Amino acid sequence: MTDRNKQNQNEQSKADTLFSQFNAKFEWLAKIPTMQLPAKYAVVLVGVIVIVFAWKLIAVSKVESDMGKKLENERVIITQQAREYADKQYLKEEERFGQVLSWAVRGELIRNNIDQIDQYLSEIVKMKDTERVVLIGSDGQLLVSTDKRLEETKGAEIFPKEILNLQKITVKSDVDGRKILVVPVMGLNKKIATVVVSYKLAKL
Repeated sequence: MTDRNKQNQNEQSKADTLFSQFNAKFEWLAKIPTMQLPAKYAVVLVGVIVIVFAWKLIAVSKVESDMGKKLENERVIITQQAREYADKQYLKEEERFGQVLSWAVRGELIRNNIDQIDQYLSEIVKMKDTERVVLIGSDGQLLVSTDKRLEETKGAEIFPKEILNLQKITVKSDVDGRKILVVPVMGLNKKIATVVVSYKLAKL
């Protein structure tokens, strides 16, 4: 065997040895997919998974609960604002109506035309949810009533003084179970009468 052949054999032997050492060093990596964890580690791993899953459920539930409360609060606020706006609009409309009614009654009252006032009030009582309309003089006497059962009654017996003494158009929400519109009728320099429109309260 020539020296050249011996040299080639030595180099091949060194290469095989180096390759064997390399394989032995990384042999454990190949075994990982088939390795089985000890039972206690498996239990811990399952426990961690359960905890993470439970935490996610709790977190999602809390977010949904917080969102639900926020939406409910916003709904309440919007509903309240809508009611307040509707109430303001209603009061404005009632004030306009009361002002026109006051002017009409004032003109007829100055001319002592009670029959014409009776016709006005008879038309008003036909409006939806209107129960009765009365005209009470500044002396407390009942001048006109759409409820004929009250014709012999004094105005001061139908409504208290704090109602009849009002000096501006006012809406009262609950007076003897009714909502009322109080319309003072003004003369040149003083009040000469009061119109009170009674409405049925809406059933809840």
